[in-house]
Amino acid sequence: MPNISDVARAAGVGIGTVSRVLNGSPLVSEATRQRVVAAMERLRYQPSPIARAFGRRRTHTFDLLVPLLAQAFFLEILRGIEDVLAQTDYRLVTRTIETGQDRERVFDECCARGRSDGVLLVWAPPTQHFVQRMADAAVPIVLVNAVEPTVWSVAVDHDAAAAQAVTYCVGLGHRRIALIDRPQDPFAPDGPGVCQGGYRAALTASDVSVPDGYEQMAELETRGGAAALDALLALPETPTAALVASDAQALGVLESARTRGIRVPRELSIIGYNDNPVVEYLGLTTVKLPLRELGRHAASLLLSVQSEPNASPTTTYLPTQLVVRGTCAPPAQ
Repeated sequence: MPNISDVARAAGVGIGTVSRVLNGSPLVSEATRQRVVAAMERLRYQPSPIARAFGRRRTHTFDLLVPLLAQAFFLEILRGIEDVLAQTDYRLVTRTIETGQDRERVFDECCARGRSDGVLLVWAPPTQHFVQRMADAAVPIVLVNAVEPTVWSVAVDHDAAAAQAVTYCVGLGHRRIALIDRPQDPFAPDGPGVCQGGYRAALTASDVSVPDGYEQMAELETRGGAAALDALLALPETPTAALVASDAQALGVLESARTRGIRVPRELSIIGYNDNPVVEYLGLTTVKLPLRELGRHAASLLLSVQSEPNASPTTTYLPTQLVVRGTCAPPAQ
């Protein structure tokens, strides 16, 4: 009697691909699916009802993978996830990721031996190997605040959010606007920044140039923001405004500016990013990200994917809001 290995060999695919076809995974192309089905029919292969039932068995557990660097905004995302899962029988197994090497280990250990029904991955793009392994096991992934076309994603449009903040500064009369950014991938510090695309697009649309040194990539800490401001203030022509890609960094910018006697906002306007509850009391103008809503949408999506395994992955973008407080003003004459 033919087995799954015989089908894979006849179809010219891996065993995992045959498994995905049997489980209705959306990551199998139609051409490949037809080739596998044709091989099954040609070999008269009948999948074991016991094996298929085991493959569909629910553990009522989701894996939650999160970089330690995301601690500044992770709690609100987690609250949103729990808002949804508290109404179900599902529980979370949280795995933290400290380094790029650690990420590979966590990805390898995640969902081992069928111990999870799905994965929520926060602010860290998955590797293709991880995506493939989860697809082979018919385990859905939902990205939170990250985007990968082949995977379900819930995110915000960082380009649009950054552009709105920069356009606001331009409207106040600023022309020397700097960017203190953080990387999209927390484990790839040399990669593109979260706000870089929107920052550049907004300045180009406003016919405002970006002097050399005005784009600073900084550590996602208060000290990172302070160090970036130090670098900006060492330039021949210092900025009158700065978009900072996290509130944590913005707090460092604020403290460094005040230590130096720089008047905020008269001499330096500052816009943060996230809207951490602390910054409201400091009067920081910031871009509010819907962190709790991101968690809610992601958890709801992962639950719905369980019952719609054949649906094609999509990306849902949630809106942001510029919250104007007291750290922005027209530039001093």
